[in-house]
Amino acid sequence: MYRYALIILLICASCSSKDEQFCECLSAGENLNKETQQFFDKAPTDEDQKRIQELKKLKNDACKNYTEMGGDEMRKRKKDCENE
Repeated sequence: MYRYALIILLICASCSSKDEQFCECLSAGENLNKETQQFFDKAPTDEDQKRIQELKKLKNDACKNYTEMGGDEMRKRKKDCENE
């Protein structure tokens, strides 16, 4: 009996539609956007530029599997990230 409950629990846990890597991609993009928004009013320093390059690398690494994903699929996954 417990074996069946465990199997059902594992199946339900694996059915989660949330794509954690995609959520990390969104977060990395948001962090980069926040960092670069401040440069509408001022020029970035060398230190700022290094930080931006680090954030770009993090974003590119996190998003590398999603570069050719269609807009509808991206919106669905974004919604899944926001719901949890």
